[in-house]
Amino acid sequence: MRFNVRSLILVAAVLAVSPTSAGAQDLDAACVALGNGGVGAWAEQRMQGSLGTIDMRFALVSTRGATWYEITAVNEQGSSIIQLEVPGFPFRPDQIESAVTKTGVTPAVIIPDAVLQQYKSTAMSGPLSDIEAQCRTAQVIGAEDVTVTAGSFPTTHLRFADGGDVWVSADVPFGIVRGVVARQGTLELLSFGSGATGSITETPLSLSGNGN
Repeated sequence: MRFNVRSLILVAAVLAVSPTSAGAQDLDAACVALGNGGVGAWAEQRMQGSLGTIDMRFALVSTRGATWYEITAVNEQGSSIIQLEVPGFPFRPDQIESAVTKTGVTPAVIIPDAVLQQYKSTAMSGPLSDIEAQCRTAQVIGAEDVTVTAGSFPTTHLRFADGGDVWVSADVPFGIVRGVVARQGTLELLSFGSGATGSITETPLSLSGNGN
């Protein structure tokens, strides 16, 4: 199985705006933690579910004169990288300026504008279009100590109307220690840190018809 570009963009958006905040102090604090992603921050998560087991590395990097939210996904059949040009973290789907993808050892390519615009249009009409509105749908289950591969963390357990759960800590980049993503699977934090640089160092190719 090779990774589907649209699926990876969707995962990126879900984790960039996987929400929280409804007025209570615990919810406000969790919302701040989920937005904890400065340039150089990175976190590795293991996703298990409908796509099998995938190890994913999320990072906010500065490369090629722009800021990119980068997702590297690896399973037993190979690896894929996608970079989304964004103003920072978190971001809304309509703020993605461009996208680049690289699969295995093949050259990196710019995702055609038509594909990116179709995704942005669909996402902006859905529940992930407004991070503030989406944040306010979360229910605080409570404070819980959670142990995962990356260590033990005090977390705030949030639940969403779609059945998803997330355990959030201000101690890790992007906030997520454990998650249950509705209809996709589970997430577990493997490791995290700072000082990330872009994994795509070559000049991406422009596909015919990209318009760039």
